[in-house]
Amino acid sequence: MKNILLIEPDYKNKYPPLGLMKISAFHKKILHDNVRFAKGRLPEVFAHTKWDHVYVTTLFTFEWARTIEAVEYAKTLVDSIDQITVGGIAATMLPDDMYRDTGIYPVCGLLNEPGKLGLPGDECIDQIVPDYSMLDDIDYVYPFCDAYFLSATKGCGNKCGFCAVQTLEPKFIPYIDIKEKIAAIDAEFGPKKDLLLMDNNVLRSSHFNQIIDDIIESGFGKGAFYINPKTGKKVQRYVDFNQGLDAMFLNEAKAKRLGEIALRPARIAFDHIEDKNIYERAMRLCAKYGITELSNYVLYNSEDFGGKGKIYHADMPKDLYNRMRFTLDLKDEINENLPDDNKVAAFSFPMRYIPLSAHERGYVGSQWNAKFLRAVQCMLIPTQGKGVGSKSFFEADFGKNADEFVKFLAMPDKLIAARGKFSEKVRRMHDETEEDLKLRKALWEKNQRKLKEWNKLYDSMNSEEVDSFVSVIGDNVFLPEKVLGIVSDVQKKLYLHYLTIPRLISLLGMINHNSPTYSVVYNYVTNDFKDMYCDIIDVLIGKESQPTYIFKNYVDFFGKKGVMDLLDKLCNIDFDADQQLKKWHDICKKNGVAYIDFELIRIYRRYVIVGALSEQEHKLAKNLILQMKMSDLSELLHHNFDAFQQKIFDDLNEEKGQDFLKMISKSILKNIHFKLNDLLEKKQ
Repeated sequence: MKNILLIEPDYKNKYPPLGLMKISAFHKKILHDNVRFAKGRLPEVFAHTKWDHVYVTTLFTFEWARTIEAVEYAKTLVDSIDQITVGGIAATMLPDDMYRDTGIYPVCGLLNEPGKLGLPGDECIDQIVPDYSMLDDIDYVYPFCDAYFLSATKGCGNKCGFCAVQTLEPKFIPYIDIKEKIAAIDAEFGPKKDLLLMDNNVLRSSHFNQIIDDIIESGFGKGAFYINPKTGKKVQRYVDFNQGLDAMFLNEAKAKRLGEIALRPARIAFDHIEDKNIYERAMRLCAKYGITELSNYVLYNSEDFGGKGKIYHADMPKDLYNRMRFTLDLKDEINENLPDDNKVAAFSFPMRYIPLSAHERGYVGSQWNAKFLRAVQCMLIPTQGKGVGSKSFFEADFGKNADEFVKFLAMPDKLIAARGKFSEKVRRMHDETEEDLKLRKALWEKNQRKLKEWNKLYDSMNSEEVDSFVSVIGDNVFLPEKVLGIVSDVQKKLYLHYLTIPRLISLLGMINHNSPTYSVVYNYVTNDFKDMYCDIIDVLIGKESQPTYIFKNYVDFFGKKGVMDLLDKLCNIDFDADQQLKKWHDICKKNGVAYIDFELIRIYRRYVIVGALSEQEHKLAKNLILQMKMSDLSELLHHNFDAFQQKIFDDLNEEKGQDFLKMISKSILKNIHFKLNDLLEKKQ
């Protein structure tokens, strides 16, 4: 008996690794080995276990980094890489890359031939009943695990340029009996709730009617129910042709037969606008025969492709919008003639195209750009992976027309997320206090002002200017120095909305005060759109520590007025920003800024803490700070020094005095430590 380890890389996925489940069953039943399954890595308890062989599966090529990490981990568990077998989708698609990166040449394709793994009795592992029990070895819970994972056919035959099936399953097999496998799974692991069929083109099969008969005979006819063994509850069963139904092969007879099984949902791809008529026919046929939940994959970011006997053009952003819109409009039209209890629900799932050879997700199609692709992801966040099925949501999120959609794609991500109405529901759901509600509403209102301003600037450009601006933001990399290369004043202002506040402050330090850009940015931030100016000040006085350049750039750019505005904001918290005041004092001293003395303001704060100033003197001191009358402030504090000293002595035996003494001591110790480190560095 050998110790066999099965590893699935540590990526997120909905379905368990069917190939490993079959290999597990083979080693357990045929070779009687000890088998263990791991998601990513083994628990520590197996740290010293010796493994005779390790299998590593692969899924998407864009998970290459995690996949290679899993293979490298496997190498630490065996004496030789000859004891490691790598297979699965990514390995089959890129076998040479796998060998180059790991030194292991993978087993490619299905395990449907004798001797594919070089093991005794290895006839056709692909047709073995999968081992569901191995899933108990891990804590990871697959969203879809309570199902029969089977295939009634293999292959496809369309040979679409963007699809991996022609490589993974090159031969079309029109019929595989699922009944025996379902019976075997029931006998060994107990009945499963749903039937998930991994067929890539079941509608192409000449045995389609037999497949439907098998599904019904196996307990998945329309309206089929299942008794949950854990809860005892009666729940509805579903059949899911997970890889989709090819609209090109759907006709009246096949749609009628699909209506006889517990199909949910009917997945019909709408990958290209050229397939609009075929797609519409399929949707109408499904609705006609009582298939009420429809789901469509909408490929975007693609290139020119051949497939299904024709050429498809690279899609554009408007194509994505128009396909999703068409689905919702068609759904409404279909439902006009259906009773309320039989109306159709249709959900669109935009699927970003990534080349079959890609090692990561960053591919950008010829008609798209990185910014637009990122924007689509932002728009899909509220759907939580459930698809777009509501027209009201679609119009609010994707726009009322294709032109508005393209405009939204150009919008900064933070503003895309900020769209929408203010909701009181959050308060009820999270026991929000009145103060929290007030702050959330103030933030929402600020975001609405930012949205309004961005829209105003964007709408002021003509089509040529829009194209020019999109070329600037298209790489989705927003750097302050880009502003210096923009000619249009409107585009300069618009670009500021894409910068984080720290990057905006970095920009301030790059602008020549004698350049036209200086006046454009200065006037826009301080006069035209003051919310941006307030954001800058909020960063300066925030609790998070900021790099030295933040304050220096601010003072250099906004000058004395900027410092006065900063002091005005600090006044609201009674200038309680001790660490910032110390840092700002050092910067001002180093750069010859003499009109403000932040160290003196820190001293004033000490007076406030111990209560050495009367209410009238306190008010006077604040006014002197706001007017930057440092000499008058110094005189006021000097006049009250004796009272300050006496107050400290009087409070020493009280908790308040002890806290103040500790604060002063920490400040002194910190300064001493800083000074000693500085001297040591100079000596070295």
